[in-house]
Amino acid sequence: MNTAVNNKLRQQLLSWRRAGRRIVHEADTKALLAAAGIAVPSQDRKSGRFAVKLSSDRFPHKTEHGLVALNVTAVDLDATVARLQAADPAGQVLVEDMIEGGVGEWIVGCKHDQTFGPIVLAGPGGILVELLDQVQIRLAPTQPAVVTAMLRKGLGAKVLSGLRGKPAADEAALCEIIVRLSQFFAEHADLIEEIEVNPVIVLKRGDGAVAADALLVLKQPNQPASEASS
Repeated sequence: MNTAVNNKLRQQLLSWRRAGRRIVHEADTKALLAAAGIAVPSQDRKSGRFAVKLSSDRFPHKTEHGLVALNVTAVDLDATVARLQAADPAGQVLVEDMIEGGVGEWIVGCKHDQTFGPIVLAGPGGILVELLDQVQIRLAPTQPAVVTAMLRKGLGAKVLSGLRGKPAADEAALCEIIVRLSQFFAEHADLIEEIEVNPVIVLKRGDGAVAADALLVLKQPNQPASEASS
């Protein structure tokens, strides 16, 4: 990431913190990550089916509040947007093209460890987070060779290699997201408490990977790193 972009992102984080924000909703987090070079879903409305979500700092866990609608058609789009907006008129309704052809889902996150400092974690996401419990942790920032070795360990490697006739996943694209997120977090670890991207939808080899959902928590002024995730 070049210096000008990095400085712009830092100013945005500082602006949010001065405004008193702690939890930064999905739409704003994704915009930040996209500027940092991390792929996010298109908002071009070209797919014909959409993921519609209410992005609000008040509702960080949208699904629990019924604030996510998937596979919405163009016919139902306006009514769905209106319904979600009514839940929080100050929030932002995010309309994204549905991601087709996912081979696997991954969770990628960064936070502060009391002993080691900034860390990055990654493993099978979605419903597999608890089922497989294969999340691995490395220091942040990390490098491609470290992440590649991490992805080829444990049961997660089998998911990426293709299960039940599915093609192999785009390991290189997933690796790039993990590396970029770890570098972004390490650069701004004094301002960010944690970031979670879950899921990263990994497409077949050569087609990329996309951060389908994301949330950022700002560190408050004078907050010790030892209070991470408390």
